[in-house]
Amino acid sequence: MQGRSGRKAWGSRPILARLLVVAIWLLGAGPGAATVRAEDPVATGPITIEGVTLRQVLDAVVPLYVAPSVSDAKMRWMRDAVKIALDAVPRITGLPLPQARLEFYLFNDPRELASLSGQLLRSPGPNVAPECFAVAQSSTPRRGIYCQADAWGSAEEALDYVSHELTHQIEQGDTAQRRGIAQWFNEGLAEYIQGRVLAEHNPGYAARDRWLREARIASALHTDRLVPLRDLNTNQRWQQAAGSGWAGQIYSHSSLVVDWLADSYGLPAVMDVVRRTGAPYSFEAAFEQALGITVAEADREARRALTADLLPRYPTGLTLFRSDEAPGGALHVAVVGFQPREWLEKEYRYANGVEATGRAAEGARPEPERTDASGFAAWSWTTATTPPPGVPPTVELTVHGSSGSEASQSAPLPTAP
Repeated sequence: MQGRSGRKAWGSRPILARLLVVAIWLLGAGPGAATVRAEDPVATGPITIEGVTLRQVLDAVVPLYVAPSVSDAKMRWMRDAVKIALDAVPRITGLPLPQARLEFYLFNDPRELASLSGQLLRSPGPNVAPECFAVAQSSTPRRGIYCQADAWGSAEEALDYVSHELTHQIEQGDTAQRRGIAQWFNEGLAEYIQGRVLAEHNPGYAARDRWLREARIASALHTDRLVPLRDLNTNQRWQQAAGSGWAGQIYSHSSLVVDWLADSYGLPAVMDVVRRTGAPYSFEAAFEQALGITVAEADREARRALTADLLPRYPTGLTLFRSDEAPGGALHVAVVGFQPREWLEKEYRYANGVEATGRAAEGARPEPERTDASGFAAWSWTTATTPPPGVPPTVELTVHGSSGSEASQSAPLPTAP
């Protein structure tokens, strides 16, 4: 069972308000696509599976079942995400979809996901609260992808998670036994492919996602708190690290290492690691055969490359990513290289020194009050007022840390699109 939990718990889940034509375009349909109003209900039919009452989405390209509590909007996001991912993930990876039947399930919240997926699979549900998980072995009843949409704020987030989990399905393929791929590579590849899919359909979302990954790893490099890949080989070690507060870092680190491998050796060679792994070859042997470098050597080389690339671009202090996609616009902020577990105090002021009143972007998670174990924190902010007459439309953000860290940076005020 592959699952993703907490990798994006950073404070920004904006609800993207768009005109319908823009929403359709970003989901891959061109201007000539048939017009479907966003508020139109999704056609479903009742179905009971393993005693669980569900709705089947009738116009989905594969079996898609949703809990009755799921809204039409999120049901639509899931349906469209599945359609896009089924085309994009095999095309980008060069690996075929499994021939085995795949089923897709969507629940409303973590409680539903845990209880109802356990009933469907006739086994205990996940003991954590992932957004999605994949059951990828052919011998498992009801092989497929299981998601809960509680934190989803946009169609892009649905595509994000579905693309990630479908990559796990393709990695496993129709092999009866687990391939034995190292967990850092397994998750890093899924994150990398997810980023490639989103870059095709919403470059702005993908760019913000990459900014967040890079800033997070730059912070870990600044504070020398980067979890080494050798500690993330097994699912057990991965889950232990994620449960100890390192989830955001280990997903980001693994994805950037796979990105470095793809840039250095080509994506076909990276995918050849997947093809070769399994009896009689171990992951380490398949990795060296496909890439001509050992895992330990790749870990060292990737760290050197990330250090040389990220530290100049993300120095200790504040880094900003501005987006006008959210209602009213949003300013995305990250603290890089502060002291670990440091309490944060934030000040927003106009150029004349007057306080700039603001709030979290719509749909965002609560702002973190302190840095994580690597001195990193990130959140989103949007202004609730306008500057006084004659004052430039900029905001000066100053962050004070309880252990003495401090940084300031100016940025244009977020504006409505």
